[in-house]
Amino acid sequence: MTGPTRPGQLRTSTAALRIVLVYTIVAIAWIALSDLAVDALFNNPAHLVWVNMLKGWLFVLVTAGLLYGLITRLVSRIKQLAAEREALEIEQQARLERRVAQRTAELQAANEELNSFAYAVSHDLRAPLRAMNGFSEALIEDHHAELDPAARGHLDQIRAASARMHALIDGLLALSRATRGDLDRSRVNLSEIVSRQLEDLQIQEPERTVEAIIEPNVVVEGDQRMLEAVTANLVHNAWKYSAGLERAVIRFGTTQLDGQTAVYIEDNGAGFDMRHAAALFKPFQRLHRQDEFPGIGIGLATVQRIIHRHGGDVIGEARRNEGARFVFTTCPRESG
Repeated sequence: MTGPTRPGQLRTSTAALRIVLVYTIVAIAWIALSDLAVDALFNNPAHLVWVNMLKGWLFVLVTAGLLYGLITRLVSRIKQLAAEREALEIEQQARLERRVAQRTAELQAANEELNSFAYAVSHDLRAPLRAMNGFSEALIEDHHAELDPAARGHLDQIRAASARMHALIDGLLALSRATRGDLDRSRVNLSEIVSRQLEDLQIQEPERTVEAIIEPNVVVEGDQRMLEAVTANLVHNAWKYSAGLERAVIRFGTTQLDGQTAVYIEDNGAGFDMRHAAALFKPFQRLHRQDEFPGIGIGLATVQRIIHRHGGDVIGEARRNEGARFVFTTCPRESG
């Protein structure tokens, strides 16, 4: 499909057309006028032969000079247009680079301000929470006999709320840290990391029976510290949401996501309703009640931010009471 004609191309075509018209007019004028002049000045046939030969050579020389001048002018115009176009492209590129640099600086400033705000808020909130928790414990320890069951229950609720607020603050800081620092990319063996994390969970809860099916030697490119946080959150979720099953199964391996090699972690636990999947990676959003599965709703948001920092993507798939599956990549998708 032919694109639109550019102004520079149009001007060049017009100049070429002018050269053809000028050459045609000069040639017609030369032939007509030279024939009239020869007929008027020379009557001897022998002289006419030499005169016509001379006229032909003069025509060749004059038209050659004319063409040389016109073509030189056309070439000069083409070079001028090319230089103007190059200068325009350089100016546009410089303007684009300035805009990118400005937007990058604004984004960095916004991130720094957000991180400072998160740290300040979390630091300022910890002190009153410690006071609330400390005074509640002091009341229970020092005045236990004086408190009726209802009062002790209220104090327990205060302590539980304080503990949850502490967890929310920790989650806020973890989410903030997920977007800070430079990526230190290296080859990371995720199979070994996931195996170690599942072993740690099994040590913490030895009474549980969990079958771990781990594909060996799954190696990706990425920041090891951040990817350990990704798998820790996903493995912990798989462990938590498969609790209560007689035979819990957690699988880890590789698959395909949009034509690209990806990594998955899945379980056969509680799963979730895909109608609410839009809230899956939003901070502090949860798809299960607190009394069913405790948590603060920060793990998957952290996972998504880390994966996006690597240039990858992460998705979640599930069915209610049939388990969940999370798939992620750690590199940008190659454009084809």
